[in-house]
Amino acid sequence: MSHLIPVVPHQCCSLSPSELDSAKLTAERLRREKPELGVDPLFRNLVPHEIVDAPALHIDDLTSIQNPDSSIILFQERARLRAMDGDVLATSLTPVEGYESYCRDSLGMGCVVWVTPKPLNDPLELAGACWEDRRVRRELVRRVRQDGLRYIHPHMGSKAAWELALLLSQASHRSVEVIGPPPSVTQFANDKGEFSKLVTAMFGSGAIPASAVVWNKATAAKRLKELDSFAQFIAVKLPSAAGGTGNVLISTSEIRDRTLQRIEEILDDRLRHLKYEVGDELLVTQWVDNLIGSPSAQIWIPTRSQGLPILEGLFMQNVSPGQGCFLGFGPAQLTDELKETITRRCLQLARVYQLLGYVGRCSLDMLLVGPNLQEAKMEFIECNGRWGGTSLPMTAMNRMFSDWRSRPFSARTLKVDGLCQMTFPNLLRLLEGQLYQKKLNSGKFVLFNPRRTLVHSEVSVIALHQHWNSDDNAFENLEQTILAALESSDGVISRA
Repeated sequence: MSHLIPVVPHQCCSLSPSELDSAKLTAERLRREKPELGVDPLFRNLVPHEIVDAPALHIDDLTSIQNPDSSIILFQERARLRAMDGDVLATSLTPVEGYESYCRDSLGMGCVVWVTPKPLNDPLELAGACWEDRRVRRELVRRVRQDGLRYIHPHMGSKAAWELALLLSQASHRSVEVIGPPPSVTQFANDKGEFSKLVTAMFGSGAIPASAVVWNKATAAKRLKELDSFAQFIAVKLPSAAGGTGNVLISTSEIRDRTLQRIEEILDDRLRHLKYEVGDELLVTQWVDNLIGSPSAQIWIPTRSQGLPILEGLFMQNVSPGQGCFLGFGPAQLTDELKETITRRCLQLARVYQLLGYVGRCSLDMLLVGPNLQEAKMEFIECNGRWGGTSLPMTAMNRMFSDWRSRPFSARTLKVDGLCQMTFPNLLRLLEGQLYQKKLNSGKFVLFNPRRTLVHSEVSVIALHQHWNSDDNAFENLEQTILAALESSDGVISRA
């Protein structure tokens, strides 16, 4: 029984001595200019010097996400894809009936203990709830004392997660370390404005879309006016939002020939639903229209004593038109030259983060711009210093097949009207024979995130294919199967 999450390298090249030196100099400069990136003295003993094979508490406290949608709480259960045999998983909502046995028996992902603390006023405050709920607190402290819990492995290295580790350490008189970056480094990595400045400093202004970081709507209006002459759309982003939920897209035709006051009024109206507060940072950036694709690099950053950052995969993301919300992903088919450029730059950025104290999962999102793939130019758009919708399915594939590249796959979230009428056990019965069974090595679909099925009539699916980039209509066929069952009257969808 191993508690170590499998990490499988897939990088076409390694950093040269000069690239490593450049990353070192950049990290040293950042530490001088931003002393706040240092580790809080209270948390120093919680920093792992080496990640060993020991149980972890997986806890996706999402309070650090800017402008969270109320449904973001449903993403907590995605952590089951990384939770290993014997680990503990905390969620604000009780586990969906049948999901744990499905992960254990069908997917071969071991046995995980779920804990569900009584929610606080904000149900997203999962770390605080784990401490305030006496029953859960006692259980966690007991496990720490009996060597049944050594790490906290959060969605991202939020202050709440580190504070929980500190409290558990103090209560148990044992070490509880955090597999994640310290809070200050987490905030720095996830800040889109800081990321733009870092990329520009390392690779030049051409490595990002035309953009500017501003601190008020009046300055944002000026930047919008400056960009409207060479962009069809302009995006205004909250720096620490996730999945496109903090984006406002403005057509330049709306603001061309408008006064700055009128542009500010338009911006004020658009920002209102994002819960923007006066004084918050904003990133104003060109919204690229000649887009070929949106690659994402999945990276694991080990402790410094355990080696350099590892690139595990390059994937092409599916995003919605307009706001650019994440919908799913598939394999990235790139030219060798482009693949090497992306790999080298991503590993250099990851090395800077590592030297600042970053440990754990990280992904870097990019755009490919140009007339075709052969002439494409790569531009960085953001760092996701956390687990997400690509890294989790990729890790699940590593767990089921030892190496995600050994079995072609893609992932998507399907919206099927009326699906909320169907219980998860009934969905499993409906798709019996089509769902992957590890022991039999049969089936072509893997289901995850089942709470979204019950609430939003959505189903998150990994589809297994015979070939990469195969157009086998797997998702469409699955959707039709479910729709046919929902329209039938044979009792399959009964909640009884």
